[in-house]
Amino acid sequence: MSVSDSVVRIDCGRFTLEGRSRAGNETFFRVKELGLALDIGRCPDFLIGVPDIFVTHSHLDHSLGIPFYAAQRLLQKLPTGHVYVPQENVSDYRELMKIHERLEGVAYPLDLIGLKPGDELSLRRDLKIRVHRSTHRVVANAYEVVGSSARLDEKFAGIAPDRLASLRNAGETLTTEVETSLLFYTGDTDSRILDENEHLYRTRVLVIECSFTGEGERERGRLYTHIHLDDLIDVAKRFENELIVLTHFSLRDSPASIHERIRRRVPDFLRSRMRLALPPPHDQIM
Repeated sequence: MSVSDSVVRIDCGRFTLEGRSRAGNETFFRVKELGLALDIGRCPDFLIGVPDIFVTHSHLDHSLGIPFYAAQRLLQKLPTGHVYVPQENVSDYRELMKIHERLEGVAYPLDLIGLKPGDELSLRRDLKIRVHRSTHRVVANAYEVVGSSARLDEKFAGIAPDRLASLRNAGETLTTEVETSLLFYTGDTDSRILDENEHLYRTRVLVIECSFTGEGERERGRLYTHIHLDDLIDVAKRFENELIVLTHFSLRDSPASIHERIRRRVPDFLRSRMRLALPPPHDQIM
């Protein structure tokens, strides 16, 4: 079964996910408003200009495009790009880039940076990445995008503006930094992450794989360390997210069959909050 060349676009309110995700074929998402990409797939042209690429794991459908990304940024005279990978893999990726440089007779400027669970990376003053671990058959990271904003401290609530101005002029700190989990991206994982990570239930936008949707395929999901639709239904009441985006569907299934299976099985209270990483009209289940 072929995959459409069209890029899926999912409105997430404060930002848009743009990408494609089919198991074993290609997975990548650009979040242009945040200046980052989640996985790189084969590296489509519109990812070349993204300065920060967060790769979840080493399977080729998620990471094949790294050398092409480096080569294109050099050709287009763009600043050195940053590609983040699991800490355990960074030396192998550096060796891979050396092989490409030897094959092509050129030096590619590329920052390959290893990240491990618990790491936090500041992208800008009000935005950072928090690293988690997914549960897959190879080492894999999950990435949480966290925003921060300054808000008036509760102890100053109700105080008149002129009094607040006086306090500020006197050197009083009136605000406190408040963090908000904007996005959690699991990459490839299996149902163990649903028990091991509470953060994914509370983020505003959860982007989570759902490779298998067919009846009788749950054991296949366990075998290949992927999530089955039933795994999500079992914990449906725990999802507090504003939006849940399902990705990484099996190529064995057509968009229409995936859509119909999910439409029939997902609880009513999740329908308005769920999107599928499929082309319209199969992206919504309401």
